[in-house]
Amino acid sequence: MNRSQMLGIRGRFFFAFGALSTLTLLASIISWVSYNRLGNELNQIVEGNIQTLSLMAGLKEQSTRITLLGPTLLAAEHEEKRLNIWEDLDFNITTMSDLLPEISESTRNQHVERALSDQIKRLNSSLSELDANVQGKFLLQKQKYAENQHLRWVASSFLSEIDSLTEQAERHLYNYYNQDLPDSWIVINNYGQEAANSINANLQRLYRIKADVNLLINLVDRAQHLPDLNSLIATRTHSNVITERIKLEVDSLENMVGIQALKQTIINVVSLTRGDNTIFQIRSRERANNNQGQELLGQLQNELNNLNDLIAIQAAKAEGAAKSSAKSAEETIQKSQNWMLITVVASLVFSILVVWLYVGRYMVARITSLDNSMRAIAGGNLNEQVQLKGNDEITTMARSLISFRDQLSTLQEELVQAGKYGAMGQLSAGIAHEINQPLSAIGHYSHNGVRLLNAGRIEDTEKNLRQISNLTKRASTIITRLKELARNQPVNLIAVDLRKVIDNALNMLEGDEVRKQTQIEQYFEEAEAEVLADPVQLEQVVLNLLTNALDAIHSQEEKKVTIRCKKISSGFEIKVSDNGPGITPELQEQIFDPFFTTKRRGQSLGLGLAISFNIINNFGGKLSVNNNTEGGACFTIQLQEQRSTS
Repeated sequence: MNRSQMLGIRGRFFFAFGALSTLTLLASIISWVSYNRLGNELNQIVEGNIQTLSLMAGLKEQSTRITLLGPTLLAAEHEEKRLNIWEDLDFNITTMSDLLPEISESTRNQHVERALSDQIKRLNSSLSELDANVQGKFLLQKQKYAENQHLRWVASSFLSEIDSLTEQAERHLYNYYNQDLPDSWIVINNYGQEAANSINANLQRLYRIKADVNLLINLVDRAQHLPDLNSLIATRTHSNVITERIKLEVDSLENMVGIQALKQTIINVVSLTRGDNTIFQIRSRERANNNQGQELLGQLQNELNNLNDLIAIQAAKAEGAAKSSAKSAEETIQKSQNWMLITVVASLVFSILVVWLYVGRYMVARITSLDNSMRAIAGGNLNEQVQLKGNDEITTMARSLISFRDQLSTLQEELVQAGKYGAMGQLSAGIAHEINQPLSAIGHYSHNGVRLLNAGRIEDTEKNLRQISNLTKRASTIITRLKELARNQPVNLIAVDLRKVIDNALNMLEGDEVRKQTQIEQYFEEAEAEVLADPVQLEQVVLNLLTNALDAIHSQEEKKVTIRCKKISSGFEIKVSDNGPGITPELQEQIFDPFFTTKRRGQSLGLGLAISFNIINNFGGKLSVNNNTEGGACFTIQLQEQRSTS
């Protein structure tokens, strides 16, 4: 035994597998080393530079939020809004402070952390000052509201006092001019006329005082909403002029009754325009506070810009380091790809050599040649030459095929002879199946004929003998038809009455035990139903279908067979249905194959349906099978209609 024979196909494949495995292992080692280096470089990028960039992005995000929240804090409209914004700002400052240790760890630079920490502290200080400015704004708003309420109260008191004095003066003047004439002639004199003039002058002064005080109140109220400093100064100057004018008018009413209470009320009104806590002073402080808030907001923006500059510097450094690491990783990947390409190419070359030279040109060619020889021998060519090449399993198979070919040549003659015996057995079974019913009927009529003859019933005996003669002719016709079928002679198609065919088939089944227990129903939709067929062969098909139906329902408690004949577009259709177990879809595909049967071994050869199928095809019709919706099998015969010629 040489070395190649010792190895065989299995050994050679193991050798090729070992070589490929070695190349694969080498590629894996190269990949592992390369990936290890690449992993270290990527860790440096991710844990160092990318982490630094991420942390700087976090600082930038918090800085951006502070940039957005700063103006919002300055524009807060009430204390609750200020507290909510301040909580957000404090949270952002705290978050930025919490990021500093991580930044120091990632950059490994204490100077960076110190610079960022100092800048964040300055930023926090600016925010605190801005918050204090907002609180001062709310305090001034409260003072302004208190002054406004005071103004409304003083204005109400003034109107009440001056309206009272005005009504009093108007009443005196009215009473003076509406006295009765006799009395007036007595009372009115030069002194009385001067008093009336004095009352009228005082009334005019009251009107002017009322108008000026109302104007002064309106100027004070307007000062709360003036948009610019010039308007505020102009309004204050105007209020001073009006105040001096009111003072002169009030001094002119020194001797008027009730003037002291009005003076005090006017003093309260004038006090709203002079002093440290007047609306003008509050508005001045409010403007100063607003200017300070804008300055603090600008200072905050400067601090944020400085912080963003520090973040940008560190981000640029981290980005540069990341690019350097990425370039190094790219070089490592390139080297790994080159080595991997070399090992992959070597593996592919080796695989191609194995597959093309050994498997393709050597093994597959031999297997193909062996397959062709097997097919030729299976097709009956026992002279086929089988190639013997090499010393492996394929050669062993070739030797086995040669041995099989030689044994097959010896057994071929025995199989041919056995085939002849089988054909004779099938023919005998077919003939027995076709003439069994006529013979049974002949025996029945013969037995009855003897009994009728002994009874002296000559006419009935003659009828039985005629039936026997007819059945003998029918059996002879059947044998003749079977011979014609065996000789494959052309079918003679004539007009056949379907009613007569079905009646003849049922008559041949009268002696069957299952037939006696079965309810057979017939339905004909047309009065006349004639088709193109051979009457004997069509009767054979119908008889075969009825026999199969009776076999299918022999174990059913209620036995029923239905025969339906109806007109279709191409002719007539005959349906033979039973209430048996039916036929599965798998068996429906094979039921018309020769020698296929669902009956017990020895009970049937499986030729009845195959012969019936061929008979119907020779008539130009169609035989099919399916299952009824309510259960049981249904065989359908479709035949062409016999059309009358006139």
